Amino acid sequence: MTSASLHQVTTPTPAPRPRPDADVRLPTWAREASDGVDLVALADRVVEADLAAAFDTLRDNDEFVSRLRASVVENLRHLRQVIAGRIHLTEVTLAEPFALARLQARLRLPQTALQRSYRVGFLTMWHEWSDRLVERADRNDVPRAESLEALRGMTALLLGYQHQVASQVADSFARADEALSRSREHVRNGLVQHLLREDSTPLPPSDLVLLDYPLDASHITVLLAAMPEGAARQILNALREACHTRDTLVHPVDLTNTVVWLAHPRPPGWRAARIANLTDCLRGLGVEASVSDPHVGVQGVRAGWLQVRDVQRVRAAWGAAGSPRVLGHPDVSLEILLMADSVKARAFVHAELGQLGADDDLAARLRETVEASQRWGSHVTTAAHLHLHEHTVRNRLQKAAELLGRPLTERRTELQVALRLARLLTENNSRADSPILPPPVSPGTPG
Repeated sequence: MTSASLHQVTTPTPAPRPRPDADVRLPTWAREASDGVDLVALADRVVEADLAAAFDTLRDNDEFVSRLRASVVENLRHLRQVIAGRIHLTEVTLAEPFALARLQARLRLPQTALQRSYRVGFLTMWHEWSDRLVERADRNDVPRAESLEALRGMTALLLGYQHQVASQVADSFARADEALSRSREHVRNGLVQHLLREDSTPLPPSDLVLLDYPLDASHITVLLAAMPEGAARQILNALREACHTRDTLVHPVDLTNTVVWLAHPRPPGWRAARIANLTDCLRGLGVEASVSDPHVGVQGVRAGWLQVRDVQRVRAAWGAAGSPRVLGHPDVSLEILLMADSVKARAFVHAELGQLGADDDLAARLRETVEASQRWGSHVTTAAHLHLHEHTVRNRLQKAAELLGRPLTERRTELQVALRLARLLTENNSRADSPILPPPVSPGTPG
């Protein structure tokens, strides 16, 4: 009996839902076929199927993907034991699927995504186990009736396992979701998500009390990249002390990035010295941070969030090697403005720099020398800044003018702008056009 004919007979009509305590025992050859499944390779396929079907936006979240894989691996190991008849379905004890369910609840993922992942994941498992069973039946020349009965039995065991585990996981998800919904921090996160929406409405007084942050103040927004919420809270005291403020609001953007708002009453709001103290503190802590301009009021909370996202986008395009650890919006406001249309920005750089804008090491060194010369003025100061000999600086500037096709003193403003943009728009750095951070997860109504 061929593999194609057996699947043609059995797959069009779904099997009825089996009782979880169904007493099914497969023949020896079928149990041996089950043991032959490569669980490592199958786990890879199930994880990919789950991500594609239900969690595509979480592919880059290492914690989530690790939890998902652990859940899949544990399910596969127990399912093989059940199919092979070594344990009964009622003897299965799981841990990882429930840990994943709690994480999904914390991320505010809908339960429909959880259900979809289980349907897709177990369908992938069924295909693998049924293929192995069919192959073994063909190789052993098992009669067609016995093959079909074994396939039905294997399907009943798998669906019984799916029904029992999915039901328990759904209950765990619901309990975790309910507990989080009652959690003060979780409610505060929901309120922040509401404030960051373009169409957000004013919060009622009861929610303002729960938020415990002066929305009418002057705000500075700090995006702490690659820093989970727990780590961000550990440095709050240092930030408060540096800025002489007690009012802060912490919000996890996702599993690995956190945004912090710091408030000062107005007037006087944020003076230059306080902002300098904040950035010095962040540098001293050695963190990677994007810092906004001061903004006032409820709209200022969202304006600061949008600014730090723009700063982070420039940082990523700039590259880890060239980007300062602490980067403020004023430092890159020109780049943000001009990169709003990357196509026009690239056209501007090409028109202004010509061959000096080439994506190679020589042109990059020449651009660095020209930019330093424009900033520092004299050849001597430029050479000292770049740790070069003065004659090397002169030679580089001469070569740069040749590639540019005009003296470096002409169109100085356009040249300076083009040099700043060239750092972000090289062909080797395609991240300039990509969003760096997702919007807050599942924004919804407060409470």
